[in-house]
Amino acid sequence: MNEQDFKDLLGREEINNSGIADKMFPDNKYARTTLSAKLAGRKSGNGLARLTEDDLKKGWKVLKDLADDIYSRAPEKKKSEE
Repeated sequence: MNEQDFKDLLGREEINNSGIADKMFPDNKYARTTLSAKLAGRKSGNGLARLTEDDLKKGWKVLKDLADDIYSRAPEKKKSEE
């Protein structure tokens, strides 16, 4: 990994909950508040906000995409390091 790759990865918006929320709920103006409420199980309407199966699938995709990007930039191992 070179310096620019490292900076690029740290600059990715998905590194925090706000960025993850924006990727999970791209059409929701209040995506960050929505995810925060669901993670905390806050009162919402007549019940509690909760993560649905669809939310978990979306969240997993965001995290997997981030992990794949990080992994693709990892330094290559030399045969002596394996």
